[in-house]
Amino acid sequence: MDLLSIFQHVLAGALQALLPANLCIMLIGLLVGIVGGMLPGISTITAVALFVPFTFAMPTDMAFVGLGAVFCGAMYGGANAAILINTPGTAASIATSFDGYPMNRKGLAEQALYLALQASTFGGLFGALMLLFFFEPLSALALEFGSEAFFWMGIFGLTTLASMFPGQVAKGLLGGAIGLALSTIGLDPSSAMPRFTFGSFDLMQGLDMVAVVIGLFSVSQMLLMLESREEFISSFENTSGAFRAAFGHLRRHIRKMLVASGIGTFIGALPGAGGSVASIVAYNEARRWDKNPDRYGTGIPEGVLVPESANNASVGGALVPLLSLGIPGSATAAFLAGGLMAQGITPGPQLMETAPEMAYVFIASLIMANFGMLLIGFFMVKICTRVLTVPKLYIIPAVIAISLIGSYSLRSSMFDVFVMIISGGAAYLLLKARIMPAAIALGLVLGSIIEESLVITMMRARGKNTLFDLLVLSPMSLAFIAAILLAIFIPLYVNRNKPGLVRLRPRPSLNCLRRYDFWTTLLIACGGAFFIRESLLLDGVSRVFPLAVYSAITLIGLFICLRMFFETGEVAVGTRRRDLVNVGLYMAIVLAVYPLLSILGFYSACFLGLLAMGAFGVFHVGGKPVSVRECGKIALYAACVVLAQYAGFHLLLNVQTPAGLIG
Repeated sequence: MDLLSIFQHVLAGALQALLPANLCIMLIGLLVGIVGGMLPGISTITAVALFVPFTFAMPTDMAFVGLGAVFCGAMYGGANAAILINTPGTAASIATSFDGYPMNRKGLAEQALYLALQASTFGGLFGALMLLFFFEPLSALALEFGSEAFFWMGIFGLTTLASMFPGQVAKGLLGGAIGLALSTIGLDPSSAMPRFTFGSFDLMQGLDMVAVVIGLFSVSQMLLMLESREEFISSFENTSGAFRAAFGHLRRHIRKMLVASGIGTFIGALPGAGGSVASIVAYNEARRWDKNPDRYGTGIPEGVLVPESANNASVGGALVPLLSLGIPGSATAAFLAGGLMAQGITPGPQLMETAPEMAYVFIASLIMANFGMLLIGFFMVKICTRVLTVPKLYIIPAVIAISLIGSYSLRSSMFDVFVMIISGGAAYLLLKARIMPAAIALGLVLGSIIEESLVITMMRARGKNTLFDLLVLSPMSLAFIAAILLAIFIPLYVNRNKPGLVRLRPRPSLNCLRRYDFWTTLLIACGGAFFIRESLLLDGVSRVFPLAVYSAITLIGLFICLRMFFETGEVAVGTRRRDLVNVGLYMAIVLAVYPLLSILGFYSACFLGLLAMGAFGVFHVGGKPVSVRECGKIALYAACVVLAQYAGFHLLLNVQTPAGLIG
């Protein structure tokens, strides 16, 4: 198809998308997507899946416009929660929190939110234009990626750990290995037999990635805030010109954003990768090639611009194989395909023959949706920043309550709620040992991709090639292996003369036995050794990946413990005993609420939990005297949060929760 024909189809599609009814549904879809992306648990997949039933009664063009708008909005919305409360609303926003939240702590929350909005719009437009002009050659290139290439791409993503935590590389690697280990729980991908479930039916489904990520970031961050002596999450002043300042940063870093958007579009086009992988890889590459990579993670504009442009560009990339080949590029695109087929439209090569006008309505609406997202997002930033003017002792219970219902909404499973609570408590304890949740989340995101690709490659090798030929000597494998070696050795070469390395004493000392991180790491290493034994009980291909992961956990853990024997100085936990008691009591309240969710009903139990957490925070932690006025404020606050939960999850997103005795 020549450029003139493409232009004519796009113009016709744009005119169709500009119809008042279509514009209205686009704005509604964007709003649903942005709000869904902001709420922990309502991921991009869930937002699209919840919107699909509403499109059944719509005309085809309106359904196309609405679904595309929800996809775009949800991919952006997760950045708001990541920046404001260090809780990525979606897995694709994990990398945004690395610099977004530190910018917030510096008092630059409004600017960081505008950076995310503008970068999301830029990346979304880039991906949509790539979809428009190059979806046929990009889909052909994506098909060249075999399982061996996906395996090495996952390993390449793990090289981020080498530069993500300066001075704590070993603990970063240990955190990544823990994330990989969590991905091995459930049904084995090669034989579909239960693995590491210990007889639990719930564990057979595996640990839901979003539920674990909510716990890793949401609950652990709230517990850390509980320790802080500050009244608010961060200082905030409504500054004029924040949008213009953000745009200035965007112009200065336009080359990085173009590269990040290109990475996002390409990775999005690879089936199964998605925005979470795209944002992490783009962030890693921006950091790797920066003249001063140590700036990343301290709250710099590029740290927000790069991952947000990459994950939103992946939206257009994910639709490349869907529209051209009928192969969804991500799980969200798969739900999108279901919505299109419900309209009688089958994505794939025949789409351009049977309904080309609908394809171009869809593409044109994606371009327009990104401009609409810029408009809606601009006003939502003003609303979102008001969160920072609320005392943190009121914010913490609200975030935990939303996390409870958010984790339930993933699969309508109370077990996911339990997983979220436990992973949050564990993440808090690991943070005290300097093992970061971001490393665990990275391993969890990449774990299933790496293992499934490895299993498929090993099965393919039984046919015509040896495993070495397929996994190492194929052109794609060699390219990725070269990139991995460069990713590992370039930072080592650049940082070879930098000070700050841990000094070691010539003889060991037993001072390490008084260190909390020593005993935590030793316990993790022992756990790894236990699961090595469990891995050896598995058959054939099933044992390969778990055995490698748990061996890595054991060896890295023992290496860290051994190094602590020789380190000079002592790493303090930095937490007062009173703070630890407060955190323990707070977690006890959350755990007490968990069984009540089914017994009393979700919203009634959340109300009681909010009352208990609010009273404990205000009167015990905050030290305010008990009074009728303060009790009334807590009760009113709890009622408002529960009403917001009900409106957002039940009325808007149609999430059905257990009614219980009260409701």
